[in-house]
Amino acid sequence: MTRNSRRLATAALTLAAILTSGAALADPWIPAPGDGVIKPEVRLYSADHHFSPSHFSTSTTPSSKLNLNQFRISGVAGIGYNLSLEYDLRFAQARLSHLGTTHTSTGVQDQELGLNYGLTQTQAFADSLTFNVIFPTGAPKPAPALGTGRWAVEPDAQFGLHEGPLTATLIAGPRVFLDGGATQLRAELDLSARATQRLSFTGTVFFVNTIQQQHVLSSADQGEIYNLLRLGIGAQYRLTPIFRPFIEYDADIAGKSMHAGQRIIAGVAIHY
Repeated sequence: MTRNSRRLATAALTLAAILTSGAALADPWIPAPGDGVIKPEVRLYSADHHFSPSHFSTSTTPSSKLNLNQFRISGVAGIGYNLSLEYDLRFAQARLSHLGTTHTSTGVQDQELGLNYGLTQTQAFADSLTFNVIFPTGAPKPAPALGTGRWAVEPDAQFGLHEGPLTATLIAGPRVFLDGGATQLRAELDLSARATQRLSFTGTVFFVNTIQQQHVLSSADQGEIYNLLRLGIGAQYRLTPIFRPFIEYDADIAGKSMHAGQRIIAGVAIHY
C-alpha cells in the first residue's frame, strides 16, 4: 500500500470516530413517566486540515477534504421507576476527497441506546447514572466509513446544576470497545444562560482521549482511536412550550491524528 493510500485508509477509518462523536442527549433530571424531549437536527461538518499524528496539539496541516451531512435524532423519555430511556440515532452522507479522487458513503451510522437512573433529583441539583450500548450498525467499509464495526458500552455519570437563568450539565465516562482494542475517556459540559423568557444562549465543551488496550491496533480498529477537544456556541428560542428551535456552531480546537473542522447544527427540541 502506498503512503497516500495509507493516509486515505486512516482518514476513512478515523471518520468513524467523528461520526459517533458527542454524547446522547444528556439530562440528569429524570422526566416524569410519559414526558421527554426529542431533538431532530441536521449537522453539516467540513474539514480540510489534520491534527498532528504524533501528539495532541492545536497545530494543523492541510489534508484530505472531508464533508459530512448528518441527520440525527436524539432524545430522552421518562419511563417510570426513576428511569429514563436515552437514544441517539444517526444517518449520514460522508464525502472524502484526496488527490483529486472522491469517495462517498451514505447510510445509517452506529446507533446508541441507554438507560438513565436518577439519584438526587432536586430543582437546583440532579445527578444520575447511565449505561449506554453502541450498536455497530454503520458500515466500516468501503471508505469513508459510517461506523467502527465494533460493539461498545458506555457507563456515564451525569450531573446538573440550575440557578436562576443558568443551567450546567456534565456527562463523563468511558466508552469501552468490547473487542479490547481501545477505551475512550469522554466528557461533555453543556452550559445554558436564559437571556429573555424565550431566548437562551448555549455553550458546549467536548473532550475525548483514547487509551489503547492493545500496543498495536489493526487497521480495522483505527476507528476506535479518537482524541479531540471541541468547543461550541449556540442559541435556542422558546417558540412555544413544546417547540424550541436551536442553532449551534462547533469548532475542533485541538486533537491528535484526526481531521480539524467545523460544523453547523440546526434543529428543534420538542418537549412533550
